[in-house]
Amino acid sequence: MSQLLLSALSVVCPNCDGFNPPRSASCVLCGQALAEAPAPAAKPAAKAAAASRPPSVTPQGGRPAAVASFPGRTPEPSSPPVTPLPPSAIPPGMRPSARTPPPTAAAGLMVERPAPSKPPVPTVPPTAAPPSLAPRATGGTPGPANTRPPPPVPEGALPARTGASAPAAAPRAAPAASRFGLAVIAGSSRGQRYKLPVTGCVVGRQRGAILFPDDGFVSPLHATFLVKDGALFVRDENSASGVFVTVAGTEAITARTHFSVGQRLFRFTGRLEPLAPVAGRPIVYGAPVPLGQAVYGVEEVIVGGRGGRAVVTAAPLLTLGQAHCDLSFPGDEGLAGRHCELSPTPTGALLRDLSGGLGTYVRIPAGEERPLRPGDRVRLGQHVVQVETLG
Repeated sequence: MSQLLLSALSVVCPNCDGFNPPRSASCVLCGQALAEAPAPAAKPAAKAAAASRPPSVTPQGGRPAAVASFPGRTPEPSSPPVTPLPPSAIPPGMRPSARTPPPTAAAGLMVERPAPSKPPVPTVPPTAAPPSLAPRATGGTPGPANTRPPPPVPEGALPARTGASAPAAAPRAAPAASRFGLAVIAGSSRGQRYKLPVTGCVVGRQRGAILFPDDGFVSPLHATFLVKDGALFVRDENSASGVFVTVAGTEAITARTHFSVGQRLFRFTGRLEPLAPVAGRPIVYGAPVPLGQAVYGVEEVIVGGRGGRAVVTAAPLLTLGQAHCDLSFPGDEGLAGRHCELSPTPTGALLRDLSGGLGTYVRIPAGEERPLRPGDRVRLGQHVVQVETLG
C-alpha cells in the first residue's frame, strides 16, 4: 500500500516545501536530497482503516493536489514526467516559502491546513460617532453608512457656541395703567386726556410721554408725575417757569414764594423788618413804622423775571382780584372779583383761595414731590392739567 501511494503522490521537499514528481531523488527547486523513509509496519486493523479513509492532499495556497487511488480501484495511468523548472523561472509570488514548517504526516503526506485568517476588524458602535465620522478598516471596502440616529443630548450638556445668537427675548409687556389720569383743561392741547402708567410719566417740551412742543414756557424736561403706594405725586425737574399746584383752601407760604392767579404771577416779599440803627451813623429818613403791626408786601412778576406793581401794607389782609382789591386787574377775565387774600404770620403768610373754582396756584420747590388728589390742577407753562380718577 505504501509503495502504491509513493508511486502516485508527489513528494514534498522538507527544505523548501516544493512539489516534486513521485519517487524523486532530489528536489527540483532547491536540490535537497529526498530520502525515502520506509513505511512503518501497520497492523491489519490500522491498514484497513487507512484503506477506508481517502487521504486528501492540499498544497500551499488551498488548491487540491493529486489524490491517491482507493483500494480496489485501478489507478489511472500517471501523467508523463514533468520537467522541473529552475527557481529563477518561477514567479516571485508563487515561490514556496522557506519558513513553512515541514510536513508532519507520515510517509511525506501533507496535512490540510486552514488558510490564515485576517485579524478581526473592530466594529464601532452606532452611537460612538456620527455615520460620517465612523472609522473604516484599513484596506477594506467601505461598508454601509450607519443610519441610526444618535441618542438625544441634554441641552445643558452642549458647549456654548461662539457667535451663536442668543434666543430671542420675550416681548416686554406694556406697563400696567394706574387709576390716575390727566386731562388738559387749558392751553393749545386742551381736551387731551392721558392715562398714567404705574411707573410714572414725564412731561416736557422735548422729552417725556406728554409733550407740549408749542409752549415756550415749558422746559425740555419740565416735570414728572409719580405713582407711589396708590398715591399720585408731581415733582419739578428744575424747570425755568416752575410747577404750580392749586391751593386747597389755605396754604402757608414763606418769603420769596411765587403764586399765580389767572394769567398773572406774583411773589410774596415777606415781612419787612426795620433796619437797626448803626452807632455813629445817621438814620435814613423815612415814614414812621406802624407800632405793633407787621409790614409785608406782594409784587407782580413780569415776563423775564422783572418786578412790576407792588403793595406793601401793615393791614391784617392783602387782597387780589378783578376789582376793589389791594391789587386789582379789571381786564383779566381769569380773575374773580376777590380772587385771593394773604394774612401775615410770624413765619410768612397764609394764602387763601376765594376764586370759587377758578383756582389759585402756588409754586412748589424744585425737586420736591407734591402729593396730588383727584380734582387738583397743575400749571405747566400756559397749560393746565387736572387729575382724574379712572374707574
